[in-house]
Amino acid sequence: MNWRKRMRNEPNFEIFRRGFSSRIEVAASLAGALKPSPDDFERLKKACLELEIIISEFGQGDVEDQYRAYHTAIAIFVLLAEWKHAIRNAEPDAQRFLSSAKLKASEVDKSLSFAADERLNTFLSQVEALKSLDELTAIQDQMKRWTLPLLLFANLLYRGFGGLRFSGFNGSSEEAEKLETTVAFLKFDIDGEPAKHWNYLKPGTSYDLTIEVRVSNWPKSASVLSLTPVTIDIREQNWLPSFRFEKPEGEGPFIFTGTGRAVLEVAHSFGSRPYEFLYAAEFDDTSNCRDVAIVGHRRLLLEGSDVASNPLTGFSNVDRHLLSVRNKLRTFPGLHSDDVANTMIVLSGLGNIAAQALKGGLFETGTSESQFQNKATEMLRNRSDIGEHLQGHPEAAGGITDLTFRDIPIELKVENSKVLFPKDFSKFFDQTAAYAIGLGKRIGVLSVLEASPKSAPVGVVENDIEVFVHKTGQSSISIVVVVVRGGFPKPSSYSR
Repeated sequence: MNWRKRMRNEPNFEIFRRGFSSRIEVAASLAGALKPSPDDFERLKKACLELEIIISEFGQGDVEDQYRAYHTAIAIFVLLAEWKHAIRNAEPDAQRFLSSAKLKASEVDKSLSFAADERLNTFLSQVEALKSLDELTAIQDQMKRWTLPLLLFANLLYRGFGGLRFSGFNGSSEEAEKLETTVAFLKFDIDGEPAKHWNYLKPGTSYDLTIEVRVSNWPKSASVLSLTPVTIDIREQNWLPSFRFEKPEGEGPFIFTGTGRAVLEVAHSFGSRPYEFLYAAEFDDTSNCRDVAIVGHRRLLLEGSDVASNPLTGFSNVDRHLLSVRNKLRTFPGLHSDDVANTMIVLSGLGNIAAQALKGGLFETGTSESQFQNKATEMLRNRSDIGEHLQGHPEAAGGITDLTFRDIPIELKVENSKVLFPKDFSKFFDQTAAYAIGLGKRIGVLSVLEASPKSAPVGVVENDIEVFVHKTGQSSISIVVVVVRGGFPKPSSYSR
């Protein structure tokens, strides 16, 4: 039995475990990758990266080619999912992700053995013909039905003389001279915590930014790998650290970790988009390298609103919660950024009313709807950022709205019978949605005074402001519910 055949017949349980785990993670995250929540999409990107790292260790073979074909499709599908998320978040130039996916699909080398896979070719044809977001579900369904064999007897690359990597079936000198190099961004940590889709950094404060990358094969002629932040405004580039890694001793793959200081020097307004940075990787010399691929999640979205210097409601806990509300609204498909900004101004005013009502007992048991409307209108109009732009009882959709702020409808209701929470007021969603549609908006605000008699403290403002997606006909409307609490006795009476 020769060497290559013996290598092929021996099971590799480590590759089997890693491959199976990575494949399961891809399948689990694929199902929710197109949904509004970015969680499964982020999982899919990480799983795709891990699968790519595993495949980089493969030699030649039919099973190995099936995995290469599958990974090629998944990597392109990640771009398609990012296209949908970018449109949903109203990101500038979202079409660049679709263009990138189509370009990558067209550039798959048909001379490679894995490119003959029938399922891959069907997928590539679908991408080439893709025109609208509605077609993504069919592509996703095809990916979910894609089956793969187990990797128990995978044919791996092994190391020959000098540590160079060769395939078990094809060890040409050309492959030995020029190897492909993959720089994989594995993770970012901010002050020891994994970076999330949105990351809040207080402006003017120094944070530790840690980066971890994996290099499959260090280019023979290169001495230094540089990682540099790139952003639209070059003045912001120095806010994040650059990293420099020198050529290591030994044989790859190599894992590098670096930590530097990150400082957002200028705060941005509450309504503007977060800062966006993309890390670029570059070797000082790649003349002896066939190709360098940069993979992995290397984009950082950093939130730099300064609610301490520019409070929204005057209550720090409410301000922090409104930041998370705004981030949810940004993920709502088709919601214009100006409407998000105007809604947040309204929520700043209503959040202040809700916090004051809990703190000072503004509303007594049995407060009428007209009394609540008059008081809320007065308090909102007293705010300098609202003032004359708050309109009372304009017509919309054949009815009369309570209030509008720059055409954002604000419905005011009262509940005096029992303690209820935001989800319990869905009976008012149709009316609020109808006003929003009548005003040409995809968002409305519903504020309810819950002033039932109470004998104990009830309500936390953070739990009393929630975002809901309400379907009406062929449309989906985002509705933000703000519950204002009333009907409280004096705190001293709780001990009696």
